[in-house]
Amino acid sequence: MSTPRSLLCLLGCVLLAGCALGTQRFGRVIDTKRIASLEVGVSSKAEVLRLFGPPTSTSRLPVVASAESTAPDLAASSEPDSNVFVYEYREDRESFFTAILYTRFRRDVLADRLMVFFDARDVVRYVAFAQETGAKDAE
Repeated sequence: MSTPRSLLCLLGCVLLAGCALGTQRFGRVIDTKRIASLEVGVSSKAEVLRLFGPPTSTSRLPVVASAESTAPDLAASSEPDSNVFVYEYREDRESFFTAILYTRFRRDVLADRLMVFFDARDVVRYVAFAQETGAKDAE
């Protein structure tokens, strides 16, 4: 008679257990093939907008004088602040498992980030890219 009771107990445990997997995506995938077409000192802000669209965010970074400079105020004021376009694509990967009193939750946040720095003439000064997601290039 213990077999039906064991089956009922097992069925109850299965009904009290659950799991879920999911990925939430934020932003647009950054087309890595287009990054190669950006040329430092040549490409303009208009080109960057045409290639990647509007940025996720923008920033204005102040120029900081170097430690070797004898007149730090003069060095910092001679070079204008840099404008920065930031493009970001993020994936939040979540897994969840629960069984009666045991719960396991895991969340991995992966991001791709493209930063394009411009000089005072709105010409590309520096390009930085970091990829964590392994997302396929945009088509």
